[in-house]
Amino acid sequence: MPPVTSDPVPALSPVHLARLFSVDDLPDRLAAVDDCIAAALRADGALLGEAAARVAGAGGKRLRPLFTIVAAELGGVFDERVVSAAAAVELVQVGSLVHDDILDGAATRRGRATINAVEGVDHALLAGDYILARAAQLAASVSGEAAGLLATALGELCEGQVLEMRDVYDPDRSVESHLASVRGKTASLFSCACKLGAHCGGVSERNTEALARFGDAFGMGFQLLDDVLDIVGDEARLGKPTGNDIASGVYTLPLLSALAAPGGGELRHLLGNGGGARPEQVANALDAVRRSGAVAGALTAADRYADEARRAVEHLNQTAVGDGLAAFPRVYSTWALETLMDARYNETPLTAP
Repeated sequence: MPPVTSDPVPALSPVHLARLFSVDDLPDRLAAVDDCIAAALRADGALLGEAAARVAGAGGKRLRPLFTIVAAELGGVFDERVVSAAAAVELVQVGSLVHDDILDGAATRRGRATINAVEGVDHALLAGDYILARAAQLAASVSGEAAGLLATALGELCEGQVLEMRDVYDPDRSVESHLASVRGKTASLFSCACKLGAHCGGVSERNTEALARFGDAFGMGFQLLDDVLDIVGDEARLGKPTGNDIASGVYTLPLLSALAAPGGGELRHLLGNGGGARPEQVANALDAVRRSGAVAGALTAADRYADEARRAVEHLNQTAVGDGLAAFPRVYSTWALETLMDARYNETPLTAP
């Protein structure tokens, strides 16, 4: 099992992660990835580099680079290829968020102004493309196979986004369609991060497949938690308003479950019957979802994905890294709810009365 310590180290901090995975220099490895990202975006004095570097350096948990580094560690490898692969997968995430902010008309991300809010939509579109191009360059510097893995994940991400756009403002959106979108938009990149690390580390085919399943399941649970936090999150800690999904017509598992529950007709009316909701209707819809018990149901679904991720790597329990991976989904979900959920809901049952 990962070593237990009584030292008060913040959860998900680089030092905490180093202990969880028994990789003493993990903070230095993650810092090397950040340096690689900054260098790639500012290379050649690119005009788009400043805005791109600003958004890439605006925070974020760096979970995808973490998975790349940890997967490679299973093969006992950490080198420049691992750094480049980890930076590449994070840049795909950053580039996709820049494009998401355009689609959503978002003014802030992680408490900071978005590129589209500062430099304008045209600049943001080009900056997102530029970030993805730098990601492709880094992946190609690792190997042709790495470039192919990243390109596949990017294609799946785009498909997931299109699935979401197809169902926008649709109260009859199926849960299956929503989960398919999540698998493309979110889970595919986590899975790719694991596969890239396994590739760099020379990990066996069996364990590469297990790591890919781990990343997929973790990514599904990660997104369901994110959807829950859009309902019951603390806006200051999230760095963005709650209710964004409802306001933008992206109907996720908590809302879809509430629509299918008793009282769903009233909620459907608040959503404008498919025509979009006004701000006061969004607020009332959020309250309706909180009262419905759907949040608890979504958290249960996220727990199932956490268990699926753990089972995918449980055969690696002879290694400290394997133990860390198996524990991480629960570690993350506990951190996310304790850190990002509005404290009012710690005392208010999130189940139907």
